[in-house]
Amino acid sequence: MRLLDLFCGAGGSAVGYHRAGFTEIVGVDCEPQPHYPFTFVKAEAFEYLAEHYSEFDAIHGSPVCKGY
Repeated sequence: MRLLDLFCGAGGSAVGYHRAGFTEIVGVDCEPQPHYPFTFVKAEAFEYLAEHYSEFDAIHGSPVCKGY
């Protein structure tokens, strides 16, 4: 199963999804994430979502709090 991980950060949520059985995970974030453990795309999350949403079985989004 394919998962799109929007606002992926370092990939903590993605690791949980991988352990739950997702076999292909693509993380998207506007900031570089050099330690992301799966395929990473540096892009604006909503733009990437608009172009690629149909390629995934599930989509996870966890926007960061701008105060942090």
